[in-house]
Amino acid sequence: MKLFTAERAPNPRRVLLFLAAKGLVPADIGLEVIEVSIAGGENRTPDYLQIHPLGQIPALELDDGQLITESMAICRFLEGKYPQNSLFGTELMEQVRINQYSRQAELEVLLPLITAFQHGHPFWEGKYEQIPDIAPVARRRAFSRFAYFDRRLQVVPYLAGDHLSVADLTLYAALDFGRLAGLKVDEQHPHLLAFYQRMHEQFGAIR
Repeated sequence: MKLFTAERAPNPRRVLLFLAAKGLVPADIGLEVIEVSIAGGENRTPDYLQIHPLGQIPALELDDGQLITESMAICRFLEGKYPQNSLFGTELMEQVRINQYSRQAELEVLLPLITAFQHGHPFWEGKYEQIPDIAPVARRRAFSRFAYFDRRLQVVPYLAGDHLSVADLTLYAALDFGRLAGLKVDEQHPHLLAFYQRMHEQFGAIR
């Protein structure tokens, strides 16, 4: 299998975090991790566009040639193939809660921060049609959701309850990416900050 990823990009990183949280070492499961340079335009080359016609990362190429794109679809495949230490939950309501909080973390925090980065960071100049006024609006949107997650993490150690799940990986990837997008979690949201610090101690080296 081949996993196409990009350093520091939050969606590919979600897959790498998932592997780490599952205790899966790529080499041990026959997975080749291939770095694709967004800065160098490698995701827009004809060869890569054959893998993902939209030029997006990540992508997983299976041994039989089948392709899986989108980070959560890839994680779902890996969960099915390696079900031990489940990060999607085993009981129905656990699965429901994980799906709920993962989707909220993705839509309410990660997506606005990606938008802020795309429209407000020099990295994307000439690569993306930027509208600078969108960036602060997107950051405010993400920040306005911090209180919601802070309240949740005041009563439970992880979003879905007592155990780490894919929802936590999504929220952590979003918060860590926020440093590039111009928004850091701080003491205004102490429980969210403590969650971030705990996750960063465990997963900060995963890029």
